[in-house]
Amino acid sequence: YALANVEIKKDLYISAMEQIYHYTRHNSINQATAAFSTNPDDTFLLRFVYKHALEETGHEKMVIKDLKSIGHNFDPVLSKPHPATEALIAYLYYIAIKDGAGPRLGYSYWAEDSYDHLEPILSACRRDLGLQDKDMTFFVAHSTIDSKHSEEVREVVREWCDTEEKLSKVVSVAR
Repeated sequence: YALANVEIKKDLYISAMEQIYHYTRHNSINQATAAFSTNPDDTFLLRFVYKHALEETGHEKMVIKDLKSIGHNFDPVLSKPHPATEALIAYLYYIAIKDGAGPRLGYSYWAEDSYDHLEPILSACRRDLGLQDKDMTFFVAHSTIDSKHSEEVREVVREWCDTEEKLSKVVSVAR
């Protein structure tokens, strides 16, 4: 991994965590918004969406805790999302409103199962910033929550994707 020889600086960690805060605080809302464009007869999918939206509520507070644990006085009012973060937020709302909960499963599929890809970054943060698992609750404690969510998302994808077209939409959003 490229991070093995690169030092993670505190400023970079803070900036990344602030951006994670900005998009995470929208996840429960854009998840629930996806119900708006979902067929009311698709009760299996809608039950998942409502439950998952509720379970995602407040996860951004873990980011605030993690930033405080390294001595950063995070102020959500003063911190602004970068344009790329705004684009991700807008994209997720767009998919939710335009296509509904089925295609938005692609984002959940990726997000709930990204921890293998994140582990080298977390290891570098431990090494370079002296962070412990208790200082990275968004990633460490959240990974326990998300392992359950990952299984649920996979089950819903298997159930909902009864056509190639549906599967293609989920894969497109995941990418």
